[in-house]
Amino acid sequence: MSQTVAYSETLALVEALLGADLISLEKTRVRTLINSRAHFAYRESDLWDPFLITAEERVVNDVDSTQVFVPYVGTTSADTNLTTIKKGDIDTVLRAHDANPYAVKSVLEYEVMATSNGIELPGYKVKFGEEQSIVAWISVSGSVALTLENKTDAVIGGSIKVAGLVTNQDALNAVCNETHTITALSQADAIENGIRAAIGHSLTETQNGNGTDYTNAKVSFPVVYLTYKRRLTETYGDLAGDTNLPREWHEYCALGTVADMLQADGFSEKSAAMEAKAFAALQRELERVDRNRADQFVNHRVRTHASNQSR
Repeated sequence: MSQTVAYSETLALVEALLGADLISLEKTRVRTLINSRAHFAYRESDLWDPFLITAEERVVNDVDSTQVFVPYVGTTSADTNLTTIKKGDIDTVLRAHDANPYAVKSVLEYEVMATSNGIELPGYKVKFGEEQSIVAWISVSGSVALTLENKTDAVIGGSIKVAGLVTNQDALNAVCNETHTITALSQADAIENGIRAAIGHSLTETQNGNGTDYTNAKVSFPVVYLTYKRRLTETYGDLAGDTNLPREWHEYCALGTVADMLQADGFSEKSAAMEAKAFAALQRELERVDRNRADQFVNHRVRTHASNQSR
């Protein structure tokens, strides 16, 4: 697991390199420069541990079967209260599998393509993910409103699979335990274990609810398992809401900040020397990332008509 360094340590290293204690105005300047350097370091690799999310189950928007995609943000409904928001948005997708690659051998890997909608999945075939329980099943005017066990991602027009529901009619069992299209989303009342997502979908037959047993009923959604670099959402510093730096960036950010300050003050030669040290510090960490990931499935691949090699 990636470690962090207290921002005070990074600030102290900047002061030590400058050979001076900074006043408040200069510390504000340093905070801005450190964050600028952190953004640069973030862009230099897709494999930084603090931002690498591996094999995360994400709901697929399959409204248009010819152009299925995973939204960049971890919610697929207009109302974010309905969903479980993921830790940060998608920046760069490295892998997309049809099953958890850590739990299942020989999982299918999809091609991915970044578009304005999200991460498109050419060749994706609908595969339903982890099931969750139904805590309420209510029939209204030929439709059924489901209240789910947990808040979840879902999309109007997308698919939902119902299984294990028992009614008082055999024919209706077959109708209910099927794949349906989600026609509405609404916020359920808070009950026992928190807020639940209510999902309505239309059925071809009406069901009055008499004799319906949803004790063992389950629902699931089309999913894909993504390994990706999440977006950088942190601000590094010592103000309210700020956070500490990843240890991998500590030395680079301090050296680079000093180089920026020296350059702004007109000490070009000293700045260049410090910039060289900063560059070397960042390269050491990048080489370490490459070594650590060299034999793992998240590394980059170069595909040609004759090969499928890790690079």
